[in-house]
Amino acid sequence: MTVYTIKPLEVGNFPNLPKPVLTYLCGFGETIRVPIVIWAIEGAGERILVDTGSGNPQRALKYHRFMEQAETQRPGIALERIGWNPADIDVLILTHLHWDHCGNNHLFKRARFIVQENELRYAISPLPTHCVAYETPGIGTIPLWLETYSQLDLIRGDHQVAPGISTVHLPGHSPGFQGVLVDTIDGPYLIAGDCVPLYESWKGNEHEKHIPSGVHTDIYSCYQSFEKLEEIGATILPGHDMRIFEKSVYP
Repeated sequence: MTVYTIKPLEVGNFPNLPKPVLTYLCGFGETIRVPIVIWAIEGAGERILVDTGSGNPQRALKYHRFMEQAETQRPGIALERIGWNPADIDVLILTHLHWDHCGNNHLFKRARFIVQENELRYAISPLPTHCVAYETPGIGTIPLWLETYSQLDLIRGDHQVAPGISTVHLPGHSPGFQGVLVDTIDGPYLIAGDCVPLYESWKGNEHEKHIPSGVHTDIYSCYQSFEKLEEIGATILPGHDMRIFEKSVYP
């Protein structure tokens, strides 16, 4: 069996995000610091990246919210610190097309970007409440992913990317959201991204087994995706929890 390692890389953070953005109807009045994360998967001669992070802080502040990004957290530099060159990456999986997950696609000139077909369809014409997240022209800008449109590799549903690495369609946060299932020496790990933004989202509370993201297109699908994750039984890596950096590499 092919096994891999997974390295989370912080490429910025939101220092004061209202907690209900990530925990639906929970945490009112609380703000938390959350990272913007890209994931480097390596093994058996493969180097596969998951997501590319947001645009620069100036753009984020203009169209979205305040974010922090140290010079060493710029995606290209963050990858160079682990010995990767963005120009050498052939395969890049996009969990979805929200602005803070695909804002640096332009760095990866040779990559094919694996994205769900229905995610692209929705990103082009979302409901008004999601236009900002997708940076549609209606808010006065052009989405950054559009620059690499010709590099998109559209898929439908679960898909094997390489032996031991598969996308897992997990709609709810967005119609075409996908996690990434990775075989490791310690069993399967699943990069759950915004389907499970915090460890708390997965562990739940006294009232709920799991807590959906506060940003979603279909709350019913969120719960179906939780059920799918339970059936898979992998170790969950959440998308916006600072505690993922307690380890530099998984497993």
